[in-house]
Amino acid sequence: MNISVKAYAKINLFLDIESLREDGYHNILSLMQSVSLHDTVTVGFQASKEKEISISCSDPSVPCDCKNLAYKAADIYPISGKISIAIEKRIPMSAGLAGGSADAAAVLVALNSLSESPMSIDDLKALGNKLGADVPFCIESGSYVAMGTGDILKKAPSMPNCTIVIAKNGEGMSTPSAYRALDEKYNRFDGYLPEAQKLDSLIAPDNNIDLGIYSKGLFNIFESVVEPCRPCVTELKRILVSNGAQAAMMSGSGTSVFGLFDNEDDAKRAVEALQDCGAVAHLCYPIKK
Repeated sequence: MNISVKAYAKINLFLDIESLREDGYHNILSLMQSVSLHDTVTVGFQASKEKEISISCSDPSVPCDCKNLAYKAADIYPISGKISIAIEKRIPMSAGLAGGSADAAAVLVALNSLSESPMSIDDLKALGNKLGADVPFCIESGSYVAMGTGDILKKAPSMPNCTIVIAKNGEGMSTPSAYRALDEKYNRFDGYLPEAQKLDSLIAPDNNIDLGIYSKGLFNIFESVVEPCRPCVTELKRILVSNGAQAAMMSGSGTSVFGLFDNEDDAKRAVEALQDCGAVAHLCYPIKK
């Protein structure tokens, strides 16, 4: 039996750090939004006494072994049998879009649908959290404020209707390296106060808010350490804004950039301009669960 699941990418409309934890991880404050850009994950299952996992991907640069988060998701899900995973990859890698987490979440959702004893959504999210902080969000999808290490989710109002352009060009950025740079720049967040008022403006319950006004609340602390060493991020933002984006910002720890457009024709022209500069660009929309 096979089942296919759309693994939606996410963007961070807001991302800040509340504190550095004693275990070395960071307490974050973020507004995550699912977008229609997605991988397609097809999971096949045949019951048997032993668990066997095989994985394939349309992108040859993606590891198809136990290093893949989708493989790890199949490995920890409590089910025995032959599991095949096929990933049709569209989400750029190492881009701050949670592509790997989305694929892992899709595998968990698929296996849960195929199981004779499916888990509750909360138990499935708890299992996903063992794989990565973004996996519980990817299981839910939609609009959520994320706290803690990203595992604490609170439903948020959907962002305004708009067209989103996501672009990536040049070298990626290691998430651990980005966090280390933040710790150095902000003195390990001793006495640091997050930009909470910006987040408050984004989650005000007014879906009819003007996109230009809404965009003033966008914030990503990682830009302060990534842009100086990845000028491609600054250039992508410039191209998006010069082609009509109300705002442009990096997602996650980068190095992808998204722009918010209230005019779809402008967004399409921005995609063409980005592609002319050698960037990979995708036009997509918010996913409202």
